[in-house]
Amino acid sequence: MSARASRRVSWWGVVQGLLLLATLLWAGRALSAQWEALRLAATTLQIHWGWVMLASAIVLGTYAMLIGAWRLLLAGWGSDLRFLPAVRIWTIANLGRYLPGKVWSVGALGLLASREGVSGPAAAGAAILGTLLNIGAGFGVLALSGARVLGVFRPWLQSVALAVSVAFLVGTALLPTVLPLFLRRFAAWRGQPTITQQLPARTLWLATGINMLSWLCYGLAFAALARGVTPQVAAQPALFVVVWTASYLSGYLVLLVPGGIGVREVVMSGGLVALGLAHPADATLLALASRLWLTVWELLPGLLALGVSPETLRAVSRSATDLSR
Repeated sequence: MSARASRRVSWWGVVQGLLLLATLLWAGRALSAQWEALRLAATTLQIHWGWVMLASAIVLGTYAMLIGAWRLLLAGWGSDLRFLPAVRIWTIANLGRYLPGKVWSVGALGLLASREGVSGPAAAGAAILGTLLNIGAGFGVLALSGARVLGVFRPWLQSVALAVSVAFLVGTALLPTVLPLFLRRFAAWRGQPTITQQLPARTLWLATGINMLSWLCYGLAFAALARGVTPQVAAQPALFVVVWTASYLSGYLVLLVPGGIGVREVVMSGGLVALGLAHPADATLLALASRLWLTVWELLPGLLALGVSPETLRAVSRSATDLSR
């Protein structure tokens, strides 16, 4: 690496660090404004574990759905991956969301799948496409379910949400036609071999539908968690789908913040208050409780998978070293 390139990488690291610090300070300031009310609310906290376990079961079931959608994409490109290895790879790659940049999960998913005999282009393509489908489905669900809600804040927001809904539905219908063109252009730009086998339209639509269903399930799990942690909060499932999807997408799209920490909580607590579902203290308490709860279920399966397969840990370490160079 040349000295100029090295300085450019160094400066970019400084910029990333400053942006990350600024984002965390902003989120911390927003949350600390409710600290006293939050402290008082926490003293009366009584956890109803039945609801918490139901929420956890829904999340684990949602993970199984997303893994199934990823396997569908792999199979559509002619690569078969058994369910248990897919679970191990997906849960380990999921650990990468707690590293800055959000690309680690996608990179690890493709790399680990290729080590199981899946073709390299199919592994990378399915990892990238699965992520894009999930984000697109999230915006589609948010627009479809939240159009009427957004109109309460600003009338024009309802029109925007309806336009996004139509664009999402049309885009999903055209995906089998548009995707091959995009993949060929992307492969040519990257100087990589093109995947010659096209994904069947049924596979694309089914994977999109599964990703949409996953956002609905996450929202229902969030509503169940609210019943278990803050039963005084008005747990209206449809509105909880809107709040959860908006907060999760906000945290995900802020690339420099690992796991969307801080950003997701601010958007979530603000959404709960704005929709009249909770008072500020209860909303902040629920947002922080959801962070702790989901972090456990994002990290625990991957850590268990690493413990079962230590050679995978070495492969992930090598890939992380290569990506950081």
